[in-house]
Amino acid sequence: MALKSNPFRAFARIALTAASLLLSTQSFAAYPDRPITLIVPFNAGTTPDIVSRLLADAVGRDIGQQIVVMNRVGASGIIGTQAIVNAPADGYTIGFANVATLAINQSLYKKLPYDADKQLAPVALTGFVQNVLAVRKDLGVKSVAELVAKAKGAPGKLAVASGGNGTTGHLSAEMFKSMAGVSITHIPYKGGPEADLAVLRGEVDLVFENITSISPYLKNGSVVPLAVTGRQRDSRLPQLPTMAESGLKDYQAVAWTGYVAPAGTDPQILDMLNRAFNKAANAEAIKARLADMAYEVTTGPRSALFDLAHKERPIWAGVIRTSGATLD
Repeated sequence: MALKSNPFRAFARIALTAASLLLSTQSFAAYPDRPITLIVPFNAGTTPDIVSRLLADAVGRDIGQQIVVMNRVGASGIIGTQAIVNAPADGYTIGFANVATLAINQSLYKKLPYDADKQLAPVALTGFVQNVLAVRKDLGVKSVAELVAKAKGAPGKLAVASGGNGTTGHLSAEMFKSMAGVSITHIPYKGGPEADLAVLRGEVDLVFENITSISPYLKNGSVVPLAVTGRQRDSRLPQLPTMAESGLKDYQAVAWTGYVAPAGTDPQILDMLNRAFNKAANAEAIKARLADMAYEVTTGPRSALFDLAHKERPIWAGVIRTSGATLD
């Protein structure tokens, strides 16, 4: 026999749903009524930090509330990302996210203590920075083809520096080694600046480094740039070919970035923040300052950030699998 529905329970469910919607609407109407924290999982003075502070200032002015940047550093962005995940989903904590925290770490670490898809919500995709393949001046090569020939002539003798295991610099090099079919020794340093100096001092032969960091050495001729790692040439270095143009078809490795919030944050708040970040990143004055840092603005709907992460995860998983670069 079928059970009769309880009209009082049905009414209670409707009332609870209405109350929840009303509270959500009231909460959004008051948002933001206090400062917002923006967690950056990387060091102060790095590209993620500089870009975040620039955008935070503009977004804060647009929404009428201060956005305070807080650096929570460590473990390839894991510590800061965990802080974002564990924050209340009220719109008052957001965070910086990038190719490492959303796409690389998923394969690099055997046990990742966060699930980006389940515990984070996308706010905005804002842009990317290309890497440059550069070699020491006295190596005697002036093109990617010459570097490949030299590496094949002396397997394992050349050394490539990076800012650490699992960084885009490291994995850009691993992608190069795999696609070019060469054996080059990887030497990790404590950061990008240290890796750059290693090339200058002749401790290593080459490095894959983001344009922003290595730019001073490109300008003064301390290193020899061979190619950029994006799909298109960089407007600040138009003479440099891409890796694909240099013979490695389909090669692409860029450090894209964006912003996230704890899962469960009101979609109305997320949409509001998305509009504010898009507006800030595309403002002419800010776009020009970002261009000086070789940061290329790319914006879109909130979903664009996770769509890109899902697209690139299998690519980086393949690079990591081939290189054996997993970490505990």
